[in-house]
Amino acid sequence: MYSLCCSFKTQSICFCKQYGAIFILPLLLIITMLVACTNSEDYANPLDSDNLRTSGSPDGLTLFPGDEEVRVSWNKIEGEGVKAYKIYRRADSKSDEPFELVGTVDGTKNEFVDAQHIVNDRKASDGTNVEYEYRISYVDINDVETPDPTNLSDVSEDTVRIWPTATVTPSIAPPSPVVILGDPTDLQVNLFWENYPFPDDFAMFRVYIALYEGPDVPLKFRKVQELTRDQIFYIDGSFRHDDITKIYRIAAVDEFGVEGITEIRATSPNLPPAPPQNFQAYYARRSLFNYKYDVLCVWEDNNKENDLEGYQIYSQTGDENIIPRRLLKPGETRVIISGEDPLVIEGSLRYKIYFITAFDDTPTPEGKRDESIRVEAQAFY
Repeated sequence: MYSLCCSFKTQSICFCKQYGAIFILPLLLIITMLVACTNSEDYANPLDSDNLRTSGSPDGLTLFPGDEEVRVSWNKIEGEGVKAYKIYRRADSKSDEPFELVGTVDGTKNEFVDAQHIVNDRKASDGTNVEYEYRISYVDINDVETPDPTNLSDVSEDTVRIWPTATVTPSIAPPSPVVILGDPTDLQVNLFWENYPFPDDFAMFRVYIALYEGPDVPLKFRKVQELTRDQIFYIDGSFRHDDITKIYRIAAVDEFGVEGITEIRATSPNLPPAPPQNFQAYYARRSLFNYKYDVLCVWEDNNKENDLEGYQIYSQTGDENIIPRRLLKPGETRVIISGEDPLVIEGSLRYKIYFITAFDDTPTPEGKRDESIRVEAQAFY
């Protein structure tokens, strides 16, 4: 009997090892699909009141602190179903005090300035900042508010819906930098703000940039860099073409995040590219029976400017005019000009003199090709 039981147990173990995966894998697959569906439903529509991450609150909530005021901004909900937005605030983000309604704006707006009983530079007894906390909701055309402030999730519930908030400490803005443009540089804008009067609560400088595409196109600023107090300049070398205009905002920021902003407009100057380097011409007579010759022109392709369009080879005529000969692409560093006739100057035969320029893809204000200075070839016979 004992051997029979052992045999049965052994066979059962083998059966489980062989066929257990057949039953377990589909079960795991079903569980995974259910979890995935649940997560997808929980986060699918950010404006859904049942969304666990947003509770339906409009996204993009951003606060801009000022002198005894806070500018509240958010992403406007597209469509005609939004009647209004409501803005709520509590005075201390670390407290349990309830949020209070501080403003309501029309559904076409996405900004509200709160100046109601705002106090600057608040500090706790431990020296940390005391922050105001904000959250927003929207009201549809049926007067239904989402999220519903009267029906909030309780932390004791199994599933908690989050109503996103943002915090800020208002303060008097630091002095705005006096920004000046540096010397024109090809494909570059240089900004300087020397002799800045640093306040005691200074934290950093911030640089924002927006591409200017015309008076009817909204500016879209993006933060590109944060600078320490010893960096009183910014160099924008991201241009790929001449005559591109950008709007710059240089902001001095205090420890509360309040900004003193200076806005300046600058255009990448229409300057010619740098000329090629080490331009050389190697002359070789073709035959002992005539005076025709070939010339090999070589140069260094050290121009890394984004708007470089190519190179132009020139040669000098007998009456000392300069005429174009060969057009080369960026990256090319040599060309052979074959079957050249020498010049006859005062009864003597002389090889032609060759020149090279670099040119970019932006015409000059006169509509001509924007070329570098001409570089004369160093001759080798």
